[in-house]
Amino acid sequence: MKIGHKIVLFYTCLTFGIAMFIIMVFYVFTSRYIDRVFEANLCEKAYLAAQKHFKADEMNADEYKVIERKYSELLPRASETVMRINGNRKALDDTLNLYLSENEQKEIYNGEPINFSKGVMDGAVLYCPDNQGKFIIIVMAHNKYGYKIQQHTLYLSLILLIISIAITVLMGHLYSGRILRPLKQILEHLKGIRGNDMDVRLKDTGNKDELDGLVHNLNDMLDRISEAFRSEKSFVSAASHELSNPLTAIQGECEITLMKERNQDEYIESLQRIYSESKRMSLLIKHLLFLSRHDDDLTQQESTTIKLNGFLQGLAQSTERVVFSDESKSDVMLDANPYLLQVAIQNFLNNATKYSKKQIDLRLKQTVDKIIIEIEDYGIGIPESEVEHIFQSFYRATNTREYAGNGIGLALSAKILRIYNAEINIDTIEKVHTKFTISFDKG
Repeated sequence: MKIGHKIVLFYTCLTFGIAMFIIMVFYVFTSRYIDRVFEANLCEKAYLAAQKHFKADEMNADEYKVIERKYSELLPRASETVMRINGNRKALDDTLNLYLSENEQKEIYNGEPINFSKGVMDGAVLYCPDNQGKFIIIVMAHNKYGYKIQQHTLYLSLILLIISIAITVLMGHLYSGRILRPLKQILEHLKGIRGNDMDVRLKDTGNKDELDGLVHNLNDMLDRISEAFRSEKSFVSAASHELSNPLTAIQGECEITLMKERNQDEYIESLQRIYSESKRMSLLIKHLLFLSRHDDDLTQQESTTIKLNGFLQGLAQSTERVVFSDESKSDVMLDANPYLLQVAIQNFLNNATKYSKKQIDLRLKQTVDKIIIEIEDYGIGIPESEVEHIFQSFYRATNTREYAGNGIGLALSAKILRIYNAEINIDTIEKVHTKFTISFDKG
């Protein structure tokens, strides 16, 4: 079922439920009120009958005329029965048994009228003691007009209910269509987005509502997808190019070697070149596979507590021209995977030794809430306009063309350090120095 139909159905059911509840409450209270008014009129008719028959000798002519007028005006179609208690007792009991229960018959003698219903007739029974004797007055009438009012009220309520439901359905269709029109437009635009055309963006509805928020979020998502798509294409293209170079070199070496018979030294030299190229390709593939892994996969690598003082000292001793300075003044502990951390730091050191012929400074510092590793070389530096790109896969600065490399090392290091929430800052001046500052939050 479509959303528009769900909205219409929901509000139709809601309107029907609320209207039915209101109609039922209104009808019940109206009916009870009409019945109570009619019962009160029957009781009043019984009192007037008692005054007319048994109080005439106690009133003057004017008072009696008033009683007669009220008696004739109130429920003129009502029937009246007057029965003497001291008369035929059996007839009295038979009559009362038709209308009243035993308890109600006992309550008659309290002096208050008792109301009853018999079929379509309503009535009131009144006990009236007088100096002429004791009497029972029974007044009965059919509440014809009250029933008609109840019927008309019910019919009118049902008609209004049907009209309200019809209006709800009509307005629901119109309004739901108006509300969902921008959503349909969004869906149509999304259908038009293809992998070869990622520049399509959705237009705002102009209503400044949740749909506008959805459009903005979708556009932001499309921007990220487009950027990721372009990066992926660039990555695949660069990876293909980098992999084709050693393969081409290996194929060419094999073709040249097989062109004629060669002596043992020439074969050994050729195999060494092939081995060198295959090793370079193997390392490149290893780095590419590492880069392709998701951050969540890397975070699942087992971590241990590493004493950075000795860890960095070992890296410095295994890398030429690197001088380690421990400025932390105490043991510095970091929870990380030793292998991943070694790969990340070693790539920075390898780059430093590649682009600088001078001493490389490796420093360890700490503050109240930070652990800081500095790697500084005094070589070719990085052009200022290119600093923001150096952590992109396969990106190489314009002043590194004469140096061997594939532009994966720093991207790999940044990916590893990112999983430990490390912050990397770069301070560089071309042809002067480059300093990488890696900051970890203390746990």
